[in-house]
Amino acid sequence: MSDSDVEVIREVNDAVATGDLRAVVQRLHPDVVWEHNIGAGSPEEGLYQGRDDVIGLFERIVETWEYIRPEPRSIDSLGEGTYRVTGNLRAKHRLSDSEINASYEQRLDVRDGALVKGTMKTGEVSL
Repeated sequence: MSDSDVEVIREVNDAVATGDLRAVVQRLHPDVVWEHNIGAGSPEEGLYQGRDDVIGLFERIVETWEYIRPEPRSIDSLGEGTYRVTGNLRAKHRLSDSEINASYEQRLDVRDGALVKGTMKTGEVSL
């Protein structure tokens, strides 16, 4: 497992949590592909291709939530720059009084210090 790859993963998750999308842009490959909650029926569900499309997704997510805090429990190497991240996602929508606490799983591909592909699922779904 590459320490620099793990640092990229942590930086992207931390930047999304703090709403620092400029920091996210710096760590996304220009042709990044992001699969978000496919099959979950969420408003953001979909396949996003390219840096602008992925940042547009993250902007919509950050805009509607008071906070989003991914709390990774583990980052496991699957080999050749591919990682499985599992943890809890704590979030509070701006229009709600209650917090959501859901498990999440990411499969992330990192190449040359940039995120080239990501898959995100919340709930008890394995990637």
